[in-house]
Amino acid sequence: MTLDHVSLPVSEGYTPEEVPLYRDLDTRDEQYERAQESAEPFFAVEQYEEGYAITYDLLPAGFQLAEPARQELDERLTSAVEAVVADTDRPTAEVSRTVGDSLGNVSFFSREESAREVAAVVSTVVLDETNWVTGQPPDVTGPDTRRND
Repeated sequence: MTLDHVSLPVSEGYTPEEVPLYRDLDTRDEQYERAQESAEPFFAVEQYEEGYAITYDLLPAGFQLAEPARQELDERLTSAVEAVVADTDRPTAEVSRTVGDSLGNVSFFSREESAREVAAVVSTVVLDETNWVTGQPPDVTGPDTRRND
């Protein structure tokens, strides 16, 4: 099991070095289940063969982003991804993103450093509890279809 994780108060977000990084699917799945069991948000950079992906899910905590926060996240994420893609010294695979009020994914970055930088930007909005409104939590007893496998 490989786990690079620092626990922080949720509302502070992460610096690039502090973003949880899961290098294998088993570890990611364990941490996702832990988030569901403890009613905490899931947030991480995940390593795949294709590169690095950023994933967030607020529903395990029972929340989602308020619409103004989701719009702010979309704007900040656009700027952060454009900065990475525009830098010719930073290779990227095709970067796609899905930004939802409770679940989001940005993938794939070729370099861990780039993924961590963008994830830190995302975390300042997504993990700020003042941006949350009550959401519909997933059924923790049934199959989990929210993860990106």
